[in-house]
Amino acid sequence: MAFHPRENWDRTTGRRALTRREFLWRAGALGLSLPTLSALLAACGDEGGESVEVVIGSPSNPATQPIRSDNPAIASGLAPEAGPLKIYNWADYLNPDTILAAEAALGVDIELTTYFNEEEALQKLISGEVSFDVFFPVSNSIGKVVAGQLIQPLNHDYLPNLANVWDQLADPYYDKGSQYSVPYVVYQTGIAWRTDMVDSADVETDNPHDVFWNPKYKGMTGLYDDFRETLTMALFRQGSPDPTGASQAEIDAAADSLVELVDLMNIRYTIDGVYSGLPEAKFGLHAAWSGDVVAAPFYFPEGGDPSVLRYLWPARTPGTARANISSDTMAVLKGSEHPVLAHQFLDFMMNEDNALENFGWVGYQPPQKGLDVDRLVADEWVPEYLASAVVQPEDFDDPRGYVQIQMDSEREKMWLDAWARVQAGG
Repeated sequence: MAFHPRENWDRTTGRRALTRREFLWRAGALGLSLPTLSALLAACGDEGGESVEVVIGSPSNPATQPIRSDNPAIASGLAPEAGPLKIYNWADYLNPDTILAAEAALGVDIELTTYFNEEEALQKLISGEVSFDVFFPVSNSIGKVVAGQLIQPLNHDYLPNLANVWDQLADPYYDKGSQYSVPYVVYQTGIAWRTDMVDSADVETDNPHDVFWNPKYKGMTGLYDDFRETLTMALFRQGSPDPTGASQAEIDAAADSLVELVDLMNIRYTIDGVYSGLPEAKFGLHAAWSGDVVAAPFYFPEGGDPSVLRYLWPARTPGTARANISSDTMAVLKGSEHPVLAHQFLDFMMNEDNALENFGWVGYQPPQKGLDVDRLVADEWVPEYLASAVVQPEDFDDPRGYVQIQMDSEREKMWLDAWARVQAGG
């Protein structure tokens, strides 16, 4: 199960619920609940007689998503609808105060419905049992939802604040020209640790991934319960240049190395280990999404010292280590009853002040040109000891930064089989 950083994060309990997909996978029914590409294409039909293909972009091979005649953008100059505006987003991924501010700015009520995983969301959208205006797809899903005609092309006349977004993501590899989506937040996968439990010199090496195999930290180390993130990290550690294209032998070797951690490290797999486990000193060391690290100081118990936290994105080291980087998007759903309002909401979220207020609550960073490391630290949005967790635009140009792209079902099964062996301890 590949988990998005927000997947099944219940802010009230700090725990991840068992998804239907996870239940089926553990029962041996690999991926059966994942909305298949065929289901998406069947949902869109082919009434216009045009061929349908999934266009998957990568940094080395950017994709221009096709505009179909039966799914045009709205016209310019239209008056906004009366509302309410209906938003469909990950749980705990939108500041409640930002919603109130948007209601005041747009002059309408906003209805927010949330989901815990993208499989659940896509299934409901495909079925037609739900109707919303704004959706938040992961960037590597854009080709799939465009092909399935779940989202509509955007009219940039309504989106002047797109100019505030980093150039790399205003014209992104997965959707050249931002024809269907605009950026929401960015994040990296790195390493978080507590300096009162872990020697920083053991992390800040030419190959920082090695620290997860350092027996000095047995019993206090965690990795994400996420097959792509964790197997990818193990592949990076052994020098694989392209995890998505890794061979069976490479994947088997990565899985073997993770199995070693059962006895070597008494390794634990979590989703909440960074924002919850590190503050509570249940862990001293954990793989980390940058947004979780930024949020972690707010979870320290009373009297705790969050300044012991540190973060490293391995791709920033002097060596050759690689590490993941990714982004999420906002889009207008096809069939939206309030498409002008939906565009206005996207533009509202790309306003620097609104994006900053939202960041202060969700912990995941908007790719705004005006929000650099110095400003975020000086204005105390990010503590100085976690300045390294601020994603920078050049990180998306760094050849050591790695963007996960969509896998076909055969390759995903190969990874899941390896992950099942890791989870079983061999």
